[in-house]
Amino acid sequence: MKQPIPRNGTEPLKVGDRVQIVPEWQDPGDEKYERFVIEAPPDCTRVRIQAQVPGLFFQPVEWIKADKLVLLPTE
Repeated sequence: MKQPIPRNGTEPLKVGDRVQIVPEWQDPGDEKYERFVIEAPPDCTRVRIQAQVPGLFFQPVEWIKADKLVLLPTE
């Protein structure tokens, strides 16, 4: 069964997880913003993430393969 497993994990990502794009897949400036999983279908290797960019009315969202992400510890 396909599951959204991050590069540094063994458990599937879930809604609310704080993640970071791995360095080799980052665009310039990506490291500045926090990202959270907002959709994680159980039978898919991709998740939908949302960046938290101060000052923007609409926050950017994107679908990305989970293995291009690392799960960050909760604060």
